[in-house]
Amino acid sequence: PTTPVDCSVFANSRESVYVLPFAVGQQFRVSRTFGHYTPLNGGVGLYAVDIPMPVGTGIHAARAGVVVAVEERFANGDRVDFHENWVMVRHADGTVARYIHITQDGALVAVGDRVEAGQLIAQSGDSGPSTGPHLHFDVQTCGPNLPPGYNQPPCGQTVPVSFRNTEIHTCGLEAGRTYTAHPFEP
Repeated sequence: PTTPVDCSVFANSRESVYVLPFAVGQQFRVSRTFGHYTPLNGGVGLYAVDIPMPVGTGIHAARAGVVVAVEERFANGDRVDFHENWVMVRHADGTVARYIHITQDGALVAVGDRVEAGQLIAQSGDSGPSTGPHLHFDVQTCGPNLPPGYNQPPCGQTVPVSFRNTEIHTCGLEAGRTYTAHPFEP
């Protein structure tokens, strides 16, 4: 089905405050973007991105902020709802980046830690109702929203994100395309 996306809501990727959530020099194929949208969830996942990557791959902060939530106790591969491990980072504008499906004991930061864009914060995994090892990344309007209401509006609404350290993109990252994380200025 066609997803109602207005590309004009995306920032110019060269001027974005976000960088890709993986190490400079690495490249990954995006598997899912606007496919998170469904009428039943009110579109809260419209701007979420899934990036398949092997368990243990370094996850890097996409933007500076303060860690506001960490969950890392669940085993990979159990496929149980609300067993996702994550790190959540609040930015200066109140938005919250969510790095979901990290591996058990894979958080490399703690609540209250200040992180910088590009800083290693976690290891990827396959926790919760995942379809395989990947990073689910999105930015919500506020939060953190913790289970069971972690996708509930208004805070659960995701915001459009572009990334300044990769190929130019005008409508967010595209499913099926591979993106390389290039060096960037802090």
